[in-house]
Amino acid sequence: MLRRVMGAARMRILAEVYTFTDPDVIAALAAAHRRGVDVRILLDPSQPYNRPTFQLLRSSGVSVRWYPMPPGALLHAKAGLFDGELLLGSANWTYSGLDVNHELDIETADKRAVGGYESRFENDWATSPA
Repeated sequence: MLRRVMGAARMRILAEVYTFTDPDVIAALAAAHRRGVDVRILLDPSQPYNRPTFQLLRSSGVSVRWYPMPPGALLHAKAGLFDGELLLGSANWTYSGLDVNHELDIETADKRAVGGYESRFENDWATSPA
């Protein structure tokens, strides 16, 4: 589901992810950026696994930021907006989360859900240092 909506995005991809290490998804985001999609990703800075992903995305030109968390807190979201499609659920963007574990993700184009997530993301993005 994630790879499909990511590949279909033509305007923007806005995502907040707790743990993100899947190389195919990293490559798909870089490819989306190269085709002119506005790609912005927020990651949890407490996850050491995210550091290589952050560097790979940034070196590919993708806009990526660390979400500033209070001590002991987590950015535990696993959600993304792909044009008008919102995908959210339990799966981290890892090989295990996407291909091994029994996870539950939901895709919706409901305007209230999409608008709510978009507002939340834009607020989170604005409070995250560049």
